[in-house]
Amino acid sequence: MRIKRFVLSVFLTCAAFFVALPAFSQSDWYYGKPIKDVTFEGLKNIKKSDLEGVTSSFIGKEFSDEVFSDLLNRIFALNYFEDINPQAVGDSSAKTVTIKLQVVELPIVSKIKFDGNSRVRSSELKDAISTKDKDIYNEDKRLADERALRELYIGKGFTEVKISSSAEQNEKGFEVVFKIDEGKQTVVKSITFTGNNVVSSRTLKGKISLKEVGLLNRGSYQEAMVEQDKKAILTYYKDRGYVDAKILNVTVTPTFNEKKGRQELAIQFNIQEGSEYKFEDIAFEGNTVFSTEELQKLIKLKKGGTYNETLFQEGFMAVQSKYYENGYMQNRFVPQMNKDSEQRKISIVISITENTRSHVEEVLIKGNTKTKEEVIRREIPIESGDIFSYAKVTNALRSLYNTQYFSSVVPDVTPGSENNLVDLVFTVEEQSTTSLDFGLTFSGVSDPDEFPVSLYTKIQDTNLFGEGKTVSAGINLSTTEQSLSFSYGQNWLFNKPISNTISLSFAHATKYDTRNAYLPDGTLDTDYYYMQYEQNSISLSDTIGRRWSPDFAILTWSGGISGSLINNKYDSKLYMPVDTSVSDYENNLQPRNYVFTAFSLDGRNINFDPSRGWFASQRLSWYGLIPQGIFSEDWGETEFFLRTDTKLEKYFTIFDIPISEGYSFKSILMFYTGLSFQFPIPDTSIKQSNQLYIDGMFYGRGWSIYNTAAGRGKALLNNTIELRFPVIPNIISLDGFFDASVIKDEPEDLFNDFSNLDDWYFSVGPSIRCCLQQFPLRLLFVSNFKFVDGEFSWRTRHDNEASGFWDSFHFVLSFNITNR
Repeated sequence: MRIKRFVLSVFLTCAAFFVALPAFSQSDWYYGKPIKDVTFEGLKNIKKSDLEGVTSSFIGKEFSDEVFSDLLNRIFALNYFEDINPQAVGDSSAKTVTIKLQVVELPIVSKIKFDGNSRVRSSELKDAISTKDKDIYNEDKRLADERALRELYIGKGFTEVKISSSAEQNEKGFEVVFKIDEGKQTVVKSITFTGNNVVSSRTLKGKISLKEVGLLNRGSYQEAMVEQDKKAILTYYKDRGYVDAKILNVTVTPTFNEKKGRQELAIQFNIQEGSEYKFEDIAFEGNTVFSTEELQKLIKLKKGGTYNETLFQEGFMAVQSKYYENGYMQNRFVPQMNKDSEQRKISIVISITENTRSHVEEVLIKGNTKTKEEVIRREIPIESGDIFSYAKVTNALRSLYNTQYFSSVVPDVTPGSENNLVDLVFTVEEQSTTSLDFGLTFSGVSDPDEFPVSLYTKIQDTNLFGEGKTVSAGINLSTTEQSLSFSYGQNWLFNKPISNTISLSFAHATKYDTRNAYLPDGTLDTDYYYMQYEQNSISLSDTIGRRWSPDFAILTWSGGISGSLINNKYDSKLYMPVDTSVSDYENNLQPRNYVFTAFSLDGRNINFDPSRGWFASQRLSWYGLIPQGIFSEDWGETEFFLRTDTKLEKYFTIFDIPISEGYSFKSILMFYTGLSFQFPIPDTSIKQSNQLYIDGMFYGRGWSIYNTAAGRGKALLNNTIELRFPVIPNIISLDGFFDASVIKDEPEDLFNDFSNLDDWYFSVGPSIRCCLQQFPLRLLFVSNFKFVDGEFSWRTRHDNEASGFWDSFHFVLSFNITNR
């Protein structure tokens, strides 16, 4: 019925379109005219922003029957509207066309009720279904929700549950009622084993999903769990060489507990273990593309060792993958196990039927509504006619995730129209690409009347209009500093993965610096007397980059230039700053410029929240481009130096334990090392304010020493170890971290005095990390310590002695910065 209604609606809509348009003109003036806008009238519950993902891709296209038909099909596919009446509106010169759509929305869900639930709260039932209040009513979703509720109850042990639903329409919409007959709850009272002599019952209980009811376990029972557990038991035995192990039968004895009103089950697994086998050898037949020696290296079983079914399957899959990765998709692989029952040995022969390579017939994209297809397709390094390659599919998967446009990317391979032809399908699930970063920083100020809060806000869209372009604007406001920044960038230029980003910023700050002060005895004091000055600056930068995508990693080169004009205002008749970088910019717009080039290799599976892989980068920056005196005697730069930044990351998944079909409990170990140097031109120096420093937010987290001489230098080494526990994958993670940072006055000091622990700054503690790309905040609970004269000492953030662990403990708000 719904399909017929859809076809009829499209027919009537198209008919209405061609009837309505001539009313505006006696000629088909709108054909070939660019579409200026697509507007809607009659929206009540649907937001315009929900439709822009579809309509935005049509803005600028020339009007034609095909374009209009595509627009209608996409809008109807949203299943929001019962009827659409189109009109064309032109400007006074009829150079553009605006498509106005008068819509009639489908009815909404006005209320959701649950009838008959007593053991499960209604709020939990609402969380389990996809239908929500004020949603457009959808009968298919209602039926799917019945299944979702049934699965929820079965998971809780209500195996006799019956669920039905109905929907009644009124003037407000549809009232959806789910009628529930919970039935009696069924729990597992006991689990026993017979015939197990080699493996203990306690060990087997730990390998199965069924659990006995108790204080910490609900004892849920499902028939499917029995079959799943039979496989788990046999896998455990076969991984220890008992390839003849069998589950003879499983007996389930029910008893009704009248006191608790539930069915209690006693489950018994009857096992025949058999004998232990050793692995003797493996051979291959029919292989000509790859040698037997190449294939045998992929088998993880050791000759003479205990046979392990899981290790064999991993090796068998590795052999198949080696062929698949090289395009041999139509090969057949048949393993044959030969058992010597007398000597308890197993040998295996894998017969391979080699066929010609498979080629890709079509690359199909599904699931995108906002992101334009060409934006997705350009990230996929395989095209129609190419030889199929799993390595290229993996590379495409990594590239698509790294765009950060999608929460899910699922590749699939389906048969093509002929043998040795396959279709490659990428199904994507889009996520919001508009991010809002904000933060509040509390800090002490010199003037007690000033409000000690700094507000930082940045809004960014990394997929503007679905075209893969980035635009951002940020503002920083406090009583001592105000700044405004803008940037625009795109990742593809000239049909190649060439990126370009232009940034502009304005800033004003009230700053303080030590000044030269003559004491009554005539001596010069440069340590204790401060002056206030105002700094205004404007900066403009341009960066260009190029990406390559070999199978093992993403290689990126980038380079750019940044220029700033800085003006410091103070009364030079009263004050003489100690730091010449203040006086150099006195009452005159002076330049500060640099150029840079950088290379990186990215082998992380997902760059913003990796669970495995590695990253390495090297950046070289040269500061100082316009020497003082070229254009005028007192205008130009006085500092010229080279800065190098090296970064290395490595990620390991320690364990990954499946908890449910869509969730795994895992732990990830991360190592990071960052090394930076500054090398000034011989016989020159770098002013302290421009030197490297431990910022306390990303390097040496928790330390606030960047305004001290000890916290600045020309060599900085930062090391981090993190143990990460994703609570909700790619959303929230609980981490433990340990930082070790050292900063030295000169680069050579880092090597000559590396082992001097008195110069190292350590941080340790837990953190809550938000992995959402739109909200990349991190709250750290930090304790600082270091070694003073070789003795361990808890320290405050300002490097004063703390009375103990809790005295050194404090909070730090930081951001998740993805190294690129």
